[in-house]
Amino acid sequence: MVAAWRRVDDLPVEPERARMWLFGVARRTLLNHHRGEVRRRRLADRVREALAAGGATAPAADAGADVRDAVARLAPDLAELVRLVHWDGFTLAEAAELTGVPASTVRSRYQRARAELRAALAVGAGAP
Repeated sequence: MVAAWRRVDDLPVEPERARMWLFGVARRTLLNHHRGEVRRRRLADRVREALAAGGATAPAADAGADVRDAVARLAPDLAELVRLVHWDGFTLAEAAELTGVPASTVRSRYQRARAELRAALAVGAGAP
């Protein structure tokens, strides 16, 4: 209803057209929500795969909160880099350009972030 209220000036005058317009607003709102959920699930899967490729055991499928918590505990520059690469889908070169940091520095920071995440998630999973 908030989305419809924000666009109340677009509401048709005819009752049947207004009804259909409201259904359209509701449908688009639900589709946007669904797309966001799919993106979040895919992100958690990509982080797990990236960590598993580095030799660590991937956390269980329900460990999405553990990943978010581990990223939140990183130093701000490392967390920003992880979010740019995994949340927003940028390459390391693009992340370097966005942050104004040399690409070589971004690569080393990304490796450090991965190592810290791997260690944090291994401790959370009970691994030594």
